[in-house]
Amino acid sequence: MRFYIGILVVFLALVVYVYFSISYQLGREAQREFNRGNYQSAYELATQALEEDPYNRSAFGIANQAKQRLNIQDFLNNAKESQQEAFRILKDGSLTPEEYLRLVWMVEEFSRKLRALLILNQPNAQEDKELKQYEMWFLELKARLDSVKK
Repeated sequence: MRFYIGILVVFLALVVYVYFSISYQLGREAQREFNRGNYQSAYELATQALEEDPYNRSAFGIANQAKQRLNIQDFLNNAKESQQEAFRILKDGSLTPEEYLRLVWMVEEFSRKLRALLILNQPNAQEDKELKQYEMWFLELKARLDSVKK
């Protein structure tokens, strides 16, 4: 009987430690921020939780997921800026050699960064849809540039 009471006491002590420890409190707050879509805040809170307890698996998972969302959002913002710059270049209808080379570089840079992004990050359904839209747009631009080159 004492054995079972001892196990119960140890179990309750672990539950109290996990529930009240700073690391796990920060981890729960990070999860709430992640669920709200506040990925930067979630990442920062999860990182703080890991500084308190590097073995906090929950905080590690949240930090990883939040960092992926941030990486993908950053990539999408850069793709949008590149697309807008390409629109500005293309609006005149004629290209100087420098503009042509700039557009070729933009297409190659987009493709290279997209491959790198997808190696380390797993986009969710919405992000995947946006990534594919930009990918199709840059592929069409590449085809147009290739036809101009010939």
